[in-house]
Amino acid sequence: MALNMNKKKFILLIISLISISYTSQAIANDANHLIISPPLHTINNGQASLKKNLVSSLMISSIAKTEEFVHRIVLTRMARAVDTHKKECLETCREVYEDAVDAMKSTLEHVNEGNYYKANVDVSAMSTNMETCRECVKEIYGDDPEFTKFDNWSHAIIDDALTRITSLSS
Repeated sequence: MALNMNKKKFILLIISLISISYTSQAIANDANHLIISPPLHTINNGQASLKKNLVSSLMISSIAKTEEFVHRIVLTRMARAVDTHKKECLETCREVYEDAVDAMKSTLEHVNEGNYYKANVDVSAMSTNMETCRECVKEIYGDDPEFTKFDNWSHAIIDDALTRITSLSS
């Protein structure tokens, strides 16, 4: 929760700095020192660009964390598993997490292209992929702390990404 507040404060700081920059330019450019507001489309473009960058950085960090989880946890457990059901479950997780990474990469592309509908579909696909692994792990391992922590993180990221993408399209 504190991290979310820090992100919100950071975003507000960036927006404030952009606003101060525009105001300073208006004062410097106006001989009578009248404050001339920047055109609304300029502000909206700056905010949209900031939101795009936030979605992109979210996807890039999520790709790295998901790949790291696959290598550190899933593949390690696959190598040690002797039970066929555990191996099949872990193989399913590896596959769906790799699919989720592909969906994250597609989200990046679609956000950069301005195709927010497709980006939203990509993020929804991530959610479906993550859910498939959760069901299998719960059946085989029960409440596994490493998978539960990763699952909680992934759902928070998905919710955050959907919120950010939706705000871009409105």
